[in-house]
Amino acid sequence: MEATTDQRSTSNREFRHLQEMITALRMELETMRLEKDHAVQQAVTNAHNENQQLRATVDALRDELEKQRFDGREQVQRAQADARNEIIQLKSTVTALRRELEELHHRHSQAGATTGTGTRAAKEPRNAG
Repeated sequence: MEATTDQRSTSNREFRHLQEMITALRMELETMRLEKDHAVQQAVTNAHNENQQLRATVDALRDELEKQRFDGREQVQRAQADARNEIIQLKSTVTALRRELEELHHRHSQAGATTGTGTRAAKEPRNAG
């Protein structure tokens, strides 16, 4: 009977040892699962943060591009307005100069008619004799 008691005692020790191993392996497996879940959650969080940063960068670049387009259009419009104003001023100057030239020509014609010499007489050489 002693042999069977020893066998039982050994079997009980082996059984308890196996149960302890199973518990330890379950705990290790649970720890690994939690670490994996944490790593996955961290990766998702990092990806989300990077996504938000990239979106913010894209928005900022889009805003800057739109501002530059607007500024460019504004500069073109200003240059066109300046050119139109310059054309108007030049036309006005040409008109004023043309009137002044016509007035001088008219005065010159009238002066020649009053003296009786006229423009033709002024151009023809006088006979000295």
